Amino acid sequence: MRIEETSALLAKVQAFDNRNVDAAVLSAWSEILEPHTLHDCLAAVTEYYRSNTGWIMPAHIVERVRAMEEARQHQFKNGCHLNPADEDKIFATGDSESWSKAMRALNRAARTGVLTPAAYDAYQSGDEPLEAFLTRKAIQ
Repeated sequence: MRIEETSALLAKVQAFDNRNVDAAVLSAWSEILEPHTLHDCLAAVTEYYRSNTGWIMPAHIVERVRAMEEARQHQFKNGCHLNPADEDKIFATGDSESWSKAMRALNRAARTGVLTPAAYDAYQSGDEPLEAFLTRKAIQ
């Protein structure tokens, strides 16, 4: 999550608990929440305040976002795998680091909801590399 997104998140938090938000608070929260999406973090804040009256901390958000991400990942019953086009391209270069990077990107897309099970099926049945597929999907 970018610093601007963290600012938007903290504005929502501030609406609930009236906390003071300054540059140091913004920086600290941004550092912890950086790997997560604004959409998920906003949902986590809403979920937290539905049943809690105490101050929310980044750990509360991270805990809820991880649960959301795990639930999304479990939608892929057999896990996520690169499509044959990506596998062939990476195998031809013999670059195991590229394979690891592509697998991280694929799993991250699944965990954040960028890649739904239906979109994953389309990716698997196509011959488009993951990066191009995700870019095209984001534009649609």
